[in-house]
Amino acid sequence: MIRALCFLALFIAGSPPQDPGTADWVPVSATPADGELSIERTNGSPPLVIPRGEELSYLVEIDIFGKGVDVGTATFKSWVEGADAASVGHLEVAFKASAPTYTLDHQLHSQHPLSGDIKLQYSDTQRGSENRRREIRVERGEEGLTSAYRSDGHCKGCEDKAHFRKRVLRKPKHCKGCDGGEHRVWREFRERTVPEDTLDFLSSIYLIRSQIRCELERIATPVLEKDKLWDLSLVRGEAKVIEVPKGKYACRKIIIDAKKPASESHEGEFSGLFGMEGSMNFWVHESTGVMVQIVGKLPFGLRVKIRLKEAKGAPEGLITKKG
Repeated sequence: MIRALCFLALFIAGSPPQDPGTADWVPVSATPADGELSIERTNGSPPLVIPRGEELSYLVEIDIFGKGVDVGTATFKSWVEGADAASVGHLEVAFKASAPTYTLDHQLHSQHPLSGDIKLQYSDTQRGSENRRREIRVERGEEGLTSAYRSDGHCKGCEDKAHFRKRVLRKPKHCKGCDGGEHRVWREFRERTVPEDTLDFLSSIYLIRSQIRCELERIATPVLEKDKLWDLSLVRGEAKVIEVPKGKYACRKIIIDAKKPASESHEGEFSGLFGMEGSMNFWVHESTGVMVQIVGKLPFGLRVKIRLKEAKGAPEGLITKKG
């Protein structure tokens, strides 16, 4: 994803924007009722709030030589399936972009059952010119919570004829490496224990809704990035009016930072939404907590900005500021 964003920004800069197309996803059996699904958390932490039937669209820009380059659209959706104890909350973000020689369809999807042993199911799927899949499952067992992570990779050798390439005047040969999704196979799961309330990053940013409503200066949560555990903090900052394509909004800055727990041995920086590294600044509406603008950094010194341009099913309190 990081390489894709950088490539698209450099390619699109100075060129007419390409139409990334419309999202082809439709929530199946989405619950039309008003209200929200609240996933309770331990130790007095605020709940994870999942809106029903909300769709927020954002313009994604990357700064190239001081110029903001439009590289695509990110759409955040949330819905609830089932009812009562059988309810399952869904959070999804899809990023679509295209250039004459490159297409990208990147989707993150989190599922939160209200009851049962499975506490979280998360998928990260990239399709288009490059393809890959990742999955995380967090489940309660006799000794606490365990996560299982797996990813796919190019098949290293098999008898499946679909993985063979035809050659002129020679026998077909098994492909050694390509970007096609049809040649990728799942690797084995990697399991580990995780703390209570462990989330994926997409889910963690929806904690901001509760943080704003409860007027909390700081909240924290354990977060999984693949099978790496991080301590994520969300700290409330300054107030400011932010102008985005949707209009002007009175916002509050939420600074999101990740630290490696003392128990972990992994190296490198935390990679957040769409490959953002290090601290990220989320500007959210002052009363509803809806994300208005996200600012972060990518490798190679690039900066990315995600700006609200359309809102459907959003809280009634999401009102633009006059003047």
